[in-house]
Amino acid sequence: MRKLSETERIRIRIRVLLGLILSLQGAILASLWNLQVVQGHTFQEEISKQSLRRVRHPGHRGLIVDRNGVVLADNRPSVGIALYPEELRLPGRQSRTLDRIDEILDNLALKIELPRTLSREEVAAHLYSDRILPLIAWRDLDDTAIARWAERVGPQEGVDLLTQPVRNYPYEDLLAQTLGYVGRGGMADADEGRYHYQVEEMEGKAGLELRFDKILRGEAGAELVRIDVTSYKYSVEVSQPSVPGQDLQLTIDARIQSLAENILSEETGTIVLMDPRNGEILAMATFPRYNLNDMVPFITHTTWGRLTTDPRRPLVNRPVREHYAPGSTIKPFVCLAGLLSGQVDGDQEYTCHGSYQPGPNAAVMHCNNRFGHGTLDMREAIARSCNVYMWMLAEDIGYPPMLATLGGLGLGRQTGVETDFEVSGILPTNEWKRRVHGDSLRRGDIANIAIGQGFLTTTPLQMASITAALANGGTLHAPTLVRGFRDSESETFTRSEPRNPPINLGWDPEAVRVIREGMREAVMGDRGTARSARVPGLDYAAKTGTAQYGPPGNRRYRSWVIGFAPYDNPRLAAVVLVDSGLGAGVDAVPRLHVIMRALFGQGGADG
Repeated sequence: MRKLSETERIRIRIRVLLGLILSLQGAILASLWNLQVVQGHTFQEEISKQSLRRVRHPGHRGLIVDRNGVVLADNRPSVGIALYPEELRLPGRQSRTLDRIDEILDNLALKIELPRTLSREEVAAHLYSDRILPLIAWRDLDDTAIARWAERVGPQEGVDLLTQPVRNYPYEDLLAQTLGYVGRGGMADADEGRYHYQVEEMEGKAGLELRFDKILRGEAGAELVRIDVTSYKYSVEVSQPSVPGQDLQLTIDARIQSLAENILSEETGTIVLMDPRNGEILAMATFPRYNLNDMVPFITHTTWGRLTTDPRRPLVNRPVREHYAPGSTIKPFVCLAGLLSGQVDGDQEYTCHGSYQPGPNAAVMHCNNRFGHGTLDMREAIARSCNVYMWMLAEDIGYPPMLATLGGLGLGRQTGVETDFEVSGILPTNEWKRRVHGDSLRRGDIANIAIGQGFLTTTPLQMASITAALANGGTLHAPTLVRGFRDSESETFTRSEPRNPPINLGWDPEAVRVIREGMREAVMGDRGTARSARVPGLDYAAKTGTAQYGPPGNRRYRSWVIGFAPYDNPRLAAVVLVDSGLGAGVDAVPRLHVIMRALFGQGGADG
């Protein structure tokens, strides 16, 4: 057998090597064919599942504007740094994931040169209850912090910038208690598994923001976000567009609202201004107030503690959520009850000696003029606010006519205004007193009701509503804060219908004339209790009231005044209440004067 030469051996080795190479190439090609063609569809689906994130985005929250289009509540973008716990999760105990996030936060704080805002305990709480939501580590980054992020950090696994809409109130504390505020919403979709992440949604927590939350919020949409292994987003596809919420237009006039709030100044109290022609509320001011922007995106423990421990209770919307003894502001309506009963007329006279005893064993009650007003008719009694006249009138006509008139005006019931937690006040009846106090109404109770004291309580909004009815001659309009709504495709607001249709109270015009003349004399007459509220060139009507409250020995006063203007064609019904005041003439009447001068005096509004 011939021995192979060295050259032939080399050639054989080369052929074997080539054969092996070709075999390997064939195997590789076959494997590639199997992966890409035979199993390609299956793997493509798996890749999509791993690189796509379904993200829920809330709808754009609707604006709240005043009657002239002035924006009272809108939205602003807030850039923050978000961590995505699902992408940072490590196998094993949750503490391993917590340690990892804790370390990331420390490193980020160094790089962007901002202190940490989240404690380890807060991170742990998020992992336990809200892992499906992004963990917002920093909010409202300024341009410097964003630049540091871009230069030193950039997108990385489980961490990225996140831009979210945040509710913004341009006028901060204007109409605060009525507007209300928003906070972080819960998981809006019951099927949480549909989404990998949900962007925080704003949810109404108080006031109009709560009352009309569903309308303002709109409908959430979804995006499919494709990311690589470093969580870098390289494509976004909208799979379900969000639907913006509707804009809400109020009856409030921001200029008049600001005027009312400035007039209250630092005094605890409230002012309600209403159009008596339709029940639209032009201003609903209260003090103290709070900055609505301090409440979003969430309320800090410090802010909440300060607001809830303040004895003046700034969170309370006083015009609708507090009820007070109305004092002498109820007297025109007690007189109206007498006239409507047919038992007396406007020329009915009583003589005031400065005191009155409602029964042989009852305590003596004193008039506001201890020396007595002398003999008065009904107009003079209203203008000079004589208690004795009201007591004697109530004695003669009895309580049923008073109850019928005051009840017909809506006292003791909610007005139905579009706010949260409205109270009804108290219109006492025998049934009410038996239920609450185990006794029926006595002569002294009725005497107190006749001057707006005792068990009778009303809200400032109720007083504005009944003043408006007197101003317009006997039509009770449901007070309203809402003019209309507008969706994202409309340019104009659709005017909303009143909550309830107007009620014609059927008052005798002559009876109304007598009461109105008495209130006019309170301002325009020489001895009227509201004469210091006169405005040159303006003819209008008002009624003062001072209500006592508190335990004996520590009596305090609430100062009231109600009014309407101009006298012959009223376009404004007003209520001013100052809590713990010195008396209506000192606290409430001067504020009514400023309102009337600003709106109807020279250079003021006339519409």
